[in-house]
Amino acid sequence: MRLTTLLDTLTTDGGAGQRLARSANPRPAAPLTPTDAAEFDRLLAGVIPCRNEDPELWFAERTADVERAKALCADCPLRAGCLAGAVERAEPWGVWGGEVFVDGAVVARKRGRGRPSKAEQLARQRERDEQHEEESAA
Repeated sequence: MRLTTLLDTLTTDGGAGQRLARSANPRPAAPLTPTDAAEFDRLLAGVIPCRNEDPELWFAERTADVERAKALCADCPLRAGCLAGAVERAEPWGVWGGEVFVDGAVVARKRGRGRPSKAEQLARQRERDEQHEEESAA
C-alpha cells in the first residue's frame, strides 16, 4: 500500500534530524482520498509523539511539561521539517521540532510565569560568578 510505503520512507531514512529521502518518482503525488487520508493519519499517530500525547503538552506553562515535550520530539522522524516550518511561520509559542518558541523565536528554555524564585536567582548568580572566575583564571 502506498501510504505504508510513504510512512516507511519517513521513518527509516536517517531518523530524527535527517533529511527525508526524495522519491525516485518526480511526478506530483495524487491528492489523498478521504479513506487514504484517514489511514495516513492513523499510521502517523503511531510514530509521531505529538499525535499520541495530550496536545496541551506542547503549549504548556509549566517548565517541566515543556521539557517533557522537547524530549518526546527528540526521536520524531518529522522533527526537522516541523522545526523548519515553525521557523518559517514564526510560531508565536509552543514546542515545535523539539525547540521552544516564544514570540516567534527559538529560546533555550521557557521560564515559568511570574517573578523567578530567590533560589533560582541565587543559582544563576552563582553560575555567573563561577564563569567569571574561570574566565579570570584563564
